[in-house]
Amino acid sequence: MTDTYCVRGCFDQPAENHGHPGSKSRVVLGPNAHREDRPAAINSEGLTIHTNEYEVGGLSGDGHAHSDQEQAFYILEGEMEVTVGEETRQIGPGDSVFLPRGVFHKHSNIGNGPLKFLFISAMVPDSAREARRGNRPKLSP
Repeated sequence: MTDTYCVRGCFDQPAENHGHPGSKSRVVLGPNAHREDRPAAINSEGLTIHTNEYEVGGLSGDGHAHSDQEQAFYILEGEMEVTVGEETRQIGPGDSVFLPRGVFHKHSNIGNGPLKFLFISAMVPDSAREARRGNRPKLSP
């Protein structure tokens, strides 16, 4: 397989801070992901994958919601406390959590060591949202 479809050493890619105190993110796949400062990243149409690493006490801030995307975390190492809507859970390696579009969420590293996880998201186009509501787009003749 060529490097066109494979990113090796994802946690070794250039680190970025996406506004979450005590965290490092590495964009490895996503729309317009491949750029000069991310030479190994792969462009995609709508799927995004980051590796995330939070130091002890690192957090996502006060929380937020996204109107245009669904997200999921897959925990590789460490312990996370995550709130989705009104529910809060503690999760660890091998666990996954789904963050639906439009639902408040926040998370933090509650462990004694680094928290490493995959962040996966997909844009939800307007037509997909309408179809789920039962409003099928009208087809032109």
